Formats: sequence, structure tokens, C-alpha cells
Amino acid sequence: MKLLKHIKGIAKSMFKEIFYLGWTLAGTGLVLITLSSSTLTYGIWISAAGLALHLVSIMFDYFDGEQNG
Repeated sequence: MKLLKHIKGIAKSMFKEIFYLGWTLAGTGLVLITLSSSTLTYGIWISAAGLALHLVSIMFDYFDGEQNG
């Protein structure tokens, strides 16, 4: 049950952060639609990597808060 509690907490934190990142993600999408060819591919990879790193940092923050709280 504790694992399920952690999964729910992480999912809630990630959805909240994606909601907060809405304008940033929209701006990224706007820039990406103006790109073409290999530049578009690089832009997608860089954007995906940045989002993934952000979401991983949310998991670390969640577990840090659980240990300290």
C-alpha cells in the first residue's frame, strides 16, 4: 500500500507540474512548428529531454519531501 501511495503522490505532482508548465510547453510547440528537417528533429529531442529531466527532478523532490516531512 505504501508503494501505491508513492505512485499516486508522484503522479499528482507530475500532473500539477505539467499544468504549471502549460505556457512553456505551448511556446515550445509554437517554435517547433516553425522548424523543418533536421532542426525540427533536434528541437523535438532537446524538448523531450528537457521535459524528462524536469519530471525526474519532480520525483526526487517528492521523495525528498517525504523523507523530510
